Amino acid sequence: MATPKLNKELYNNITRLKLLNATTSDPKFVLEKSPFDEDVDEQETGASANPKDILIIGRIFPESEIFREGAFQIEMKLTPNFPFDPPEVRFLTQIYHPNVAKDGKFCHELLVREAKYSNKMALVDAVKAVIQYIDTPNLEHPMRADVGCEYVENRSEFNRQALECVRQHALLRN
Repeated sequence: MATPKLNKELYNNITRLKLLNATTSDPKFVLEKSPFDEDVDEQETGASANPKDILIIGRIFPESEIFREGAFQIEMKLTPNFPFDPPEVRFLTQIYHPNVAKDGKFCHELLVREAKYSNKMALVDAVKAVIQYIDTPNLEHPMRADVGCEYVENRSEFNRQALECVRQHALLRN
């Protein structure tokens, strides 16, 4: 991210995330933290000069029957090679889901460099992919095989555990 063009691309991606909201946008997302402060001009920001990873934190608002009762905080970590490297997504809010590891790590083929990721993909597209998988799990590549099996073989128990987790850990949808 050392070039001004890439810095501007990151700034534009984050600006698009800021325009989303929890009630009317698609995807439903609220940006909570980004490397760009509201009162700092994009030319003055040190984001492009810092070789460390960049963190973006926000809340997603799934629509599926179980998960629509809460909001979930996610972290998108961007390497200095963004947009050539995909963002790494991790859930900061505990969630019971086949595509989210116990430590919160999330995987989607659109976010894997060797799979379907493209450097043309916007951060808004990454958020859409996360919400899509939460609402409709990908059982071919679960992060937690036991939860994936439960989802297929005993949906009522999965629903019960997932809903209990939502009620205990999810953030309010406000």
